[in-house]
Amino acid sequence: MSGSAGGEPVEIALIGAQRPATVAALERHFKLHHVYAEADPLAALRALGPRIRGAAGHGMAGLRKEHMDLLPRLEICAINGVGLETSDVAEAKRRGIVITITPVLYDDVADLAIALALDACRRIAEGDRFVRSGKWLHGRPPPGRKLTGMKAGLIGLGRIGTEVARRLEAFRCEIAYVDPLPREVAYRHVTDAVELARWSDLLVLAAAGRPKGTAPPIVDRAILEALGPRGIFVNVARGWLVDEPALVELLASGGLGAAGLDVFDDEPRVPEALLALDNVVLTPHIASNTEETAAAMGETVVGNLVSWFAGKGALTPIP
Repeated sequence: MSGSAGGEPVEIALIGAQRPATVAALERHFKLHHVYAEADPLAALRALGPRIRGAAGHGMAGLRKEHMDLLPRLEICAINGVGLETSDVAEAKRRGIVITITPVLYDDVADLAIALALDACRRIAEGDRFVRSGKWLHGRPPPGRKLTGMKAGLIGLGRIGTEVARRLEAFRCEIAYVDPLPREVAYRHVTDAVELARWSDLLVLAAAGRPKGTAPPIVDRAILEALGPRGIFVNVARGWLVDEPALVELLASGGLGAAGLDVFDDEPRVPEALLALDNVVLTPHIASNTEETAAAMGETVVGNLVSWFAGKGALTPIP
């Protein structure tokens, strides 16, 4: 094992599940403890205590204060993803613990945002069901909407939002955005999300947010109502950043035109009312789930831990 000190392998706690290829690669360098799979993960960490010098998690299972309290020698936590809502970043910085992410997934997330927008516009999943059910034998489905030339609003113009915007440019969309930081871009900066929604035909949520339950939704009922009965909403961020009950109600009542959703408030549980609606396309949080990106993310996790314990520093630490 390369991650060793004084002949003893460095011990790593897996606080979130990793793909088999990532686990196999980590095992070539470190001694792993699959604490996330234990009936009581915190008790497992307590038993390991100061033996643990590194950890690996993912965007939905980050590094929390209670983890750090049990791991006095923890130096680094590699997150398989870019979401930090479940990690106590401030506490990690206070303790001198490095957190790394895998900034290799932006293309895939942006690609899926466009796929969801196209599906919601052109009713592709609904059309698939229409054909499979035999309904085509009895008539034509209702028409869809044209994505090309739409007014597209983006909530969040960070790395993912920027990639979504670049793809929307190819559809000759007029683009505007809200973001806490004005960007050096050609798109129109709007300061009020309700105003942006009222202007938009398509609204994409691509923003980072606060941990679940710590702040109101970024996309509330007022924004969804402003988007209106012909508006299309796409979410590739986090489910809890949207007022999900209002979203479901408006989709069912016709107050919102359509939606493409990859994330939900209580995954993997999805509101039953959504399952019966034809004006929404649902995917199971797969925005970064391609063979190529999954491999690259795993390699980044491994690379960060190997580099750190080789004394070369982390490869992709957060600021």
